[in-house]
Amino acid sequence: MPITLTGLASGLDTETIVAQLMAIEQNKVTAVQRRQTAVTQHKLELNGIKSKLDAVKSAAADLASSTTWKPVQTTGSSDATKVDVQLLGGAGIGGHSLQVNKLASSAQHGYAFTPNAAAGKITLFYGADPNAAGNSKLTIDVAENATATDVATAINANEGSPVYAAVIKDGADERLVFSARKTGASSDFTVDTSLLAGGQLTEVPAYARTGTALNAEYVLDGELTPRTSETNVIENAVPGLRLTLKGITTSPVSVNTSQAAIDQEAVTKKLTALVDAYNAVVTAARAEISEKKVPTATTNTDIQKGQLFGDSGMTSMLSSLKRTMTQTLTGLGLTGLADIGIAPPKSSGAAASEDAKAGKLTIDAEKLKTMLAADYTKVRDLFAGKGTDKGLSAAISDYVGTQTGTNGSITSRVNSDDQTLKNFTKTIEKLNARMANEEKRLKAQFAAMESALANSQAQQAWLTSTIATLPSY
Repeated sequence: MPITLTGLASGLDTETIVAQLMAIEQNKVTAVQRRQTAVTQHKLELNGIKSKLDAVKSAAADLASSTTWKPVQTTGSSDATKVDVQLLGGAGIGGHSLQVNKLASSAQHGYAFTPNAAAGKITLFYGADPNAAGNSKLTIDVAENATATDVATAINANEGSPVYAAVIKDGADERLVFSARKTGASSDFTVDTSLLAGGQLTEVPAYARTGTALNAEYVLDGELTPRTSETNVIENAVPGLRLTLKGITTSPVSVNTSQAAIDQEAVTKKLTALVDAYNAVVTAARAEISEKKVPTATTNTDIQKGQLFGDSGMTSMLSSLKRTMTQTLTGLGLTGLADIGIAPPKSSGAAASEDAKAGKLTIDAEKLKTMLAADYTKVRDLFAGKGTDKGLSAAISDYVGTQTGTNGSITSRVNSDDQTLKNFTKTIEKLNARMANEEKRLKAQFAAMESALANSQAQQAWLTSTIATLPSY
């Protein structure tokens, strides 16, 4: 049972005394918890810088990748809403004209539908031979009194069906119209109604669409004889290109294919990503270095502030990273980022800008564009290296590795914080255990004291009453 202190015998508020003594001990725990909060924030800020440094490394590696600099052909259409074009492989450089007279369409058959009390089946397949290979044969069960909508739903729900089904109204009558799921003359299909009740499905010739009229028709490069295709996706008209016919044209559409070249826009985006990632490190690190501690901080918010204030490791890292980014290289054709328009911001008048003072970089878009157009291989070599000469990407990766690698400076500091936090946790556990024991001991002592005082007082009262009863002589 827990010990309850009353203070009735001694007249002391022993419960409050114990609580106050425990509050003094709790201050020791609070002090460790505050240090724990500070170290946790310190670790969080280090990890934030570490993450941003890794982003610089990743952006630099991307610029050294062969896929970034791989020359590729591009192709396009003067009217993609009518003719879309895609590269399949190496295509001839230059242009073609394409006049679309007709799009390929699907075979179609329509039937008058009459519900019947007897169940039955409909079998559908491409062509006229139900046993031919690849005819997408499908048999659909038609339930008693099934509606045209029921039949259409069953057909459309089956991905292996050779047709789509639609229900249309013709006055009070319903029509089931089947359309092939492919196009061209070979898309014609058979609807076998032999397993249905007589008259339940009766063909309406007006809906029928079959034959070569279903083929697409187009004119390539002004040829006198139009070409035909069973589909609107054509891969044998222009070697290396896939043409997708989307609409009939009133005049020829131009299709142009370029000589293989790098994607300058994509390269520019990757260079921008590198500069942005570097500037993000500068911004974050300088913000942490400049945030001051709060003297005699008591709240968690104040305790967390200034954990990297004036941090020499962060200051050194920023200086080394800037030197790495702006270093002069040899044997690569270009000597550094400044050659492609990446440098500190220019001063405004006599004073340097705040970004320049901070050590940030900016991109001269026009200079970069000119360098890529003049000889992109030099820009490539600047990052990827050439022969035995290491490129800038490798240099950046090597430096970032000294900070965020397994044995890197920041990684080691984070690991040290982890160990410190573990030690704090153990210390708090020990202090709490000691407090619990101390509280138990104090309560037991006070309880014993109260008991002894109560006994003494009882004895005194007995003696007093006994003496009072003695006869007087």
